[in-house]
Amino acid sequence: MEQLAAFGGMILVVLAVMVVLGLLLGGLVLKVTVRLLQGFSPSFGKSVLVVFLAGVAGFVVNIVLSMVMGVGSNMAMAGADEAAMAGAMMASLGAMAISLLASLFITALFVNLMIQQPTGQPIGYGRSCLISLLYLVVMVVIGIVASIVLALVVGIGAAGLASVAG
Repeated sequence: MEQLAAFGGMILVVLAVMVVLGLLLGGLVLKVTVRLLQGFSPSFGKSVLVVFLAGVAGFVVNIVLSMVMGVGSNMAMAGADEAAMAGAMMASLGAMAISLLASLFITALFVNLMIQQPTGQPIGYGRSCLISLLYLVVMVVIGIVASIVLALVVGIGAAGLASVAG
């Protein structure tokens, strides 16, 4: 039981480190994105704050979205009918698409509210949407690359363990 508790604590520490690294990376990407599209660079702290607030708001929206869209998919899975499972998968895919759009517009809202041009004027929601779109594309690409690297590392490690074991 103590080993299980230690493993759970280790998972929590790794999760906390990953959240902090994700916030720092997201802030850096947002800062570079604004610099690329607007010609000025907001402070790193403000960029991290925008990413954090957009993440919290997006989390709340995704919870609500999951509750609304997830009820039908859980009922479809209980029936285990092939058509019902296909419908549940389509509903899940639709929820992911809506979640992605919600994330885009939530990030644009916080960029528009919190990041101002050096003259003190707001960027404007249209430009904020463009910044948010580029930010989202860059973060998705970083996520895909990190997933591939992690899969390779875990795969090579598992292959090495398998060769040692037997």
